[in-house]
Amino acid sequence: MTLKAKLGLVFGSLALIVICLYSSAKLQLRHETMVRVQAEQQLLMSLSLMVEPFLAQNKIEQVKGHLLATSFSSTLPIKAILVYQADGNLFAATQFPRELFNFSPTRDLTGQKALQDGSTLLWSTVMVTPASMSYFDSDKVAAEGSTLGYVAIQISPLRLSQLWWWQSFLWGTVLVIILALAVLLQRRIFYHQHLRWQAFLRQIRTLVSSQELNDKKLTEFDSAELTLLFRSLYTQQQQLQQQLQLQHQLEQKQEQNKQMECEQRELNYQQQLMTLANELNSSQCQLQQWQQLCVLGHAGKTEQQAQLLKWLQTQDMLDKLELQQETVWFPAWLATQVAVWQQELQLDKLNFVLVEDPALSVSEVQFYTRHTAELLKQILSLVLQDVQQNELSLHINLQTFSDNKLMLQFDHSGQSKAIRQVISTTESAAVVQQLCHRSLTRLGAKLSVSALEDLGCSVRLELSLIAVKSTELPMYQTAVYLDTNPLRAAVLKQSVYSVAEQVIYIQQWSQLQPELQHRLVDLVLVQLPSPDTADSLRSELHALAARTPLLAFCDFAQLNDWKQILNCPVLANPMLSADIRQHIARKPVEPQLRLLVVDDNKTNLAFVKAILSQQQLEVDTAETGADAVRLAKSGRYQLILMDIQLPDMSGILATHLIRQLPQHQNTVIMAFTAHALPEEIQQFHQAGMNDVVIKPLDAHKVADLIRRCQQLSPQNPIPG
Repeated sequence: MTLKAKLGLVFGSLALIVICLYSSAKLQLRHETMVRVQAEQQLLMSLSLMVEPFLAQNKIEQVKGHLLATSFSSTLPIKAILVYQADGNLFAATQFPRELFNFSPTRDLTGQKALQDGSTLLWSTVMVTPASMSYFDSDKVAAEGSTLGYVAIQISPLRLSQLWWWQSFLWGTVLVIILALAVLLQRRIFYHQHLRWQAFLRQIRTLVSSQELNDKKLTEFDSAELTLLFRSLYTQQQQLQQQLQLQHQLEQKQEQNKQMECEQRELNYQQQLMTLANELNSSQCQLQQWQQLCVLGHAGKTEQQAQLLKWLQTQDMLDKLELQQETVWFPAWLATQVAVWQQELQLDKLNFVLVEDPALSVSEVQFYTRHTAELLKQILSLVLQDVQQNELSLHINLQTFSDNKLMLQFDHSGQSKAIRQVISTTESAAVVQQLCHRSLTRLGAKLSVSALEDLGCSVRLELSLIAVKSTELPMYQTAVYLDTNPLRAAVLKQSVYSVAEQVIYIQQWSQLQPELQHRLVDLVLVQLPSPDTADSLRSELHALAARTPLLAFCDFAQLNDWKQILNCPVLANPMLSADIRQHIARKPVEPQLRLLVVDDNKTNLAFVKAILSQQQLEVDTAETGADAVRLAKSGRYQLILMDIQLPDMSGILATHLIRQLPQHQNTVIMAFTAHALPEEIQQFHQAGMNDVVIKPLDAHKVADLIRRCQQLSPQNPIPG
């Protein structure tokens, strides 16, 4: 490398170091600026809240004390803190700089100003709040939200921290040292190359046969001839290396071919042995199956024989069928399987409780549906052989933390002999146990059994899912679940979370009406008692179904009796999320245009209600702000007419409270007043009101209100 190239490398490296340090300074300054802006805003807000009560009480010494404490404790480079009154006069300050003699916050509304000494002046308005209104005299009136005063802070200009300069100097020094070491290392490499060249020249001297060779003739040696000689020697060396490499590769390939032939022969032999073993096991299984069918036929159990024959045919068809993946919405697939279980396995004679994981209700899963359905049917039939007290519960959970897995757990009272034979097939030659074991092996599922004496048995099945995809399904906000059986409700209310974000459990029928009057409920699910009590519940359920989506569940034996009594959907247990969504979606919800009129004048309320009722509108009235908030919590309105002057609170505060309710985020709220100045209209908009309606109502105003209601009529029967 030439001297020019070395100098270019050194200067280029130094330029790179300077660029890196400059970029680091820019990033550091930008970061400190962002942090400082956030700290300044927080300090202004805390000072406004701190001085508000003392400014209202005109206590200068307390304000000065708080300003000095804040100036000493703050991490910002504060030069001065000043508090001004609403008219712009200075109220209190830590010190008064010369640059602020002609400053007044009432003249400049920007909120920030750069001073001549390089510092920055920030100020914020102190507003009147309900907390500070109590400090005013009875003769003075302070409007909520009006200006009480101003808080200003003078802050020194931002500079990079001294720590950054030390860090930058340290890193720059390290980079310069690394560059110097690299240059020294290159110099050392060049030195070694020079030594090798000198050694090469000495070898040339020893190879020359002429005795008259001296240093002068050696220096006159033709370099072109020497280069050609080196190239020829290098070419010969490369050819020899290629020949040796080709020969080595040929030998390795021959050895690999011999090894592959031996492995292939051994693999073919193992496959033949496995095929013969599988054929032998299959023949033995078929022999056992036909023996079992013959035993059932001789015993006169034709129904069980037909059921077993059907299972054998289905399993034989699935064995010949390849595993096929399907993507399904799991709750719908589960509802189909439960219907098959109730038909073929007669689950309606059991007290069957099914608990769904809420995560599965919004998931589309991909797995082997046909083979999994047959496996679940086989496991359930074996579980039913051990059930003793006609009680069975199924818990279904989805695990997607590391691997996608589906967990199914059957809990029942009884022993676990039949299902344990699946895990250890050598204990029994029962056909169903062998079929279940084959399905488990093919699907790669895991089966475990745990049982406690006199407490029952728990069968846990773990299935691997190929893929899990979340879907967006409409969810109810609030659902009420009524069940007089607390043990069953403690389990089943978890399933209700698959269709509603909030679930309220009620144990007594007498608690239903008060709950619906004081809470906004989107869905009601009830577990019906015996039909003997139908007379006392018929009218209540009919009235409830007329205004709220209602779905009832009962035992299968009582299903027909309740369907004849009630006009709402009645389903048999178990309670499934797919059935809930399907039956509630079938019932169309007629749009009802509801309005709320808030006015403390009863005559105005009666007049407005009479006019709006003639237009087929449902009108509710309230005379106070508290009544308006209570009605808004328990209902949905398309439009609210809000009077400004109310006896307990202002209409602005009532509007603010109603806007915080989830169901009234987009509701049109109109200020209903006799007059409104431009400043008042601006306050109405800031409080969350959409527009102003001037009293009294006339035909044009009513037509405009009807048009707004029709534009906001509900479209979706299930709230999202």
